[in-house]
Amino acid sequence: MEQIRLGQGLLIVCCAFYLIWWGVAFHPSHGDSHTSGRDGVLLLITALFGLAGLAINMLGITKTPPKEGLLSGIVIIIAGVVTYVVLLYGSRIILHRQVTSELFLIIGWVMIEVASVNRSFAWERVTFNQVVVFLVIVAVAAILSLYFYLQYYRVKPMTGYIYGMIPLITEAISMGIFEFLTK
Repeated sequence: MEQIRLGQGLLIVCCAFYLIWWGVAFHPSHGDSHTSGRDGVLLLITALFGLAGLAINMLGITKTPPKEGLLSGIVIIIAGVVTYVVLLYGSRIILHRQVTSELFLIIGWVMIEVASVNRSFAWERVTFNQVVVFLVIVAVAAILSLYFYLQYYRVKPMTGYIYGMIPLITEAISMGIFEFLTK
């Protein structure tokens, strides 16, 4: 269970660096180079914290708890893949929105959070009611993230710049709530 909490903590740090990188590299006055120089260093730090958080979180999720969680891991995976494909198709074909890596990151994040709280329940670190509350929080964060993701190219550059920050903030807050619930 502590690995899941450590992984979540590292993912919060990843969100903080992602937010800093976004703030620097995507400001409308910055230009189109987002991965060189200082931008590249910030992106590398972001990626390292993200990959470390993901790996450690996954190690915790894959440990066998004393009892089963609410959902099978395969259900979480299938639901995530189906959701991603539907949203990929819907955003690209129906909404004519350029698909970016953020869609993958949003859906992947939701899957990690569902799996993490599922394992936390199996380890008896959270109650059923806390699971429900946390899943509602994750759902709200995911819906907000998807909304701002879909709106990014439809708004003025400065508005899009701000919209790009909101998912990072809502997801970091959600993981902070997870850390609080699993103390």
